[in-house]
Amino acid sequence: SQNQKGHPERSRLYEVGGKYNAFNGRMGFTVAAFRLEKSNAILGSDVNGSVIASSDRQRNQGVELSASGEILKNWQVIATYAYYDARTTWSATASNVGKHIIYVPKNSATLWTTYAVAPHTPWNLTFGGGPTWREGVWLDTANTARVPANLDWSAMISHSFLDNHWRIAMNGYNLANRLNYANLFSNRAVPAVGRTFLFSVSAHY
Repeated sequence: SQNQKGHPERSRLYEVGGKYNAFNGRMGFTVAAFRLEKSNAILGSDVNGSVIASSDRQRNQGVELSASGEILKNWQVIATYAYYDARTTWSATASNVGKHIIYVPKNSATLWTTYAVAPHTPWNLTFGGGPTWREGVWLDTANTARVPANLDWSAMISHSFLDNHWRIAMNGYNLANRLNYANLFSNRAVPAVGRTFLFSVSAHY
């Protein structure tokens, strides 16, 4: 922050992973394990929301999994899952050692799937949907202010016409009208939008 001196934030990342294709290449699976070590971590002030430098050391380690591809003809799916163990390993404030790092969920997952009916025909129709989930996160380094978990169910339906040059679509977000939170900063959280529908028309040539 202004008028404050601090050492540069430094990070070291270790990662190993693999990828596997199945069902004649229709589906792809990936797995990655990582460990991120950070020193002189940049933090947000709990008082006024400004960014401040610190001498804290942090460690984030975990596993990320994904699967994507075509389950059956015209049926596409993308699924991800992540587990993060993100903690402060050293701090001038001794009580913060071992606390969870702010804004980082321990678990999160997404699933999005679409199915195309009669593709490449005048009566084509594509519809899909799925959830996005994020476990609750902490807003302060002392782990006293917490934002509840987010769960957003979304869906879409679309139709292409005029030789697939034009497309009309309707997207629905937060269909359960759940109280979710977005734009996390300092010790504050802004509620996300409620149930929302978006209609669109697009063209490409």
